[in-house]
Amino acid sequence: MSLPPIGRRAFVAEAAGGLLLCTLAGKEFRLDEPADVEKLASDLPVPPKVAAARASGGAEAVLAQSGGTNEYWIQAEQVKWDIVPNGRDQMMGKQVKGKTKFKAYAYRAYAPGFSEPLGPARIPGPLLEANVGETITVHFRNKTSTPVTMHPHGVMYSVDMDGAYKGKYTDPGGFVEKGDEVTYVWEAIPEAKGAWIYHDHGPMDPLPLYKGLLGPMIIRDPGEPQPDRDFFVAFHSFQPAATGLNQPFYCVNGRAYAGNTPSFKAAVGDDVAFHVYALDDYFHTFHIHGHRWADSSGRIVDNVTTGPGDLVTVRFTEDNPGRWFYHCHVFSHLHQGMNGWYIVD
Repeated sequence: MSLPPIGRRAFVAEAAGGLLLCTLAGKEFRLDEPADVEKLASDLPVPPKVAAARASGGAEAVLAQSGGTNEYWIQAEQVKWDIVPNGRDQMMGKQVKGKTKFKAYAYRAYAPGFSEPLGPARIPGPLLEANVGETITVHFRNKTSTPVTMHPHGVMYSVDMDGAYKGKYTDPGGFVEKGDEVTYVWEAIPEAKGAWIYHDHGPMDPLPLYKGLLGPMIIRDPGEPQPDRDFFVAFHSFQPAATGLNQPFYCVNGRAYAGNTPSFKAAVGDDVAFHVYALDDYFHTFHIHGHRWADSSGRIVDNVTTGPGDLVTVRFTEDNPGRWFYHCHVFSHLHQGMNGWYIVD
């Protein structure tokens, strides 16, 4: 779709974090104003293929498997989420003022048949894993009050396994209504080796993603050496449009400010891999104090940029003990919570 040029007033609004956004279903909202995702979704027309699948009792996905399968039962749920659970910013040694709890959405892993949860709903969602040549089968159930999905990056799949809303062309996996289930099957082809992401791509995209529906995935080659430490690091934000709070929070794995964000731990001599991905409306950078690594060109760096939907793997052999700081080097993001501790024994 062709967009008009951004004028000065629109540019100022974007710089202030208040750019008007349009979802794939044509609903409009601003990042800096609360948005009621359930109300926005209340009058969505059900796509024809989705209505037909519901009328026939649903459709089970069938796909020839090229190797072993990795089977998951994942449920999207509403959860009360505290962005700053200990209430303090350890970097500055001060209290974080204002409300920090909101009604989030999160992916939750279950035992086979959704018989029992395997842990709490969390942001990001559970890690999905496979080896090259295998498949990933995800039985997905929606318990939120708006249609949501799971859409993967990097792996191979047929068009009906996309998990994306496409208007009247939407397959059942791209519009999973409350209480409904679908099965996704994704192939870990050799070209998919590495770390990837998954996230909601349903009709209210990006609001459910902004409320927490994102997660990591990794495809491994068992013939290659694996890291001693694998850290999956989501740089994302909770904006007022998704939270209803009066301020944005820039987060690492669903939390903001050191002492609340993950404290990653390693030991000298470890082969360490940080898999860092960005999933919001902003570019972020990943920087670890006291460390450096080689980028894809062989250049030695200590700060790497990721854009929305990007993932970069930072890998090095640990050689520098101490309590180190990691953070986004966009300074407004750093000082609104996108930071944490990396502790090396």
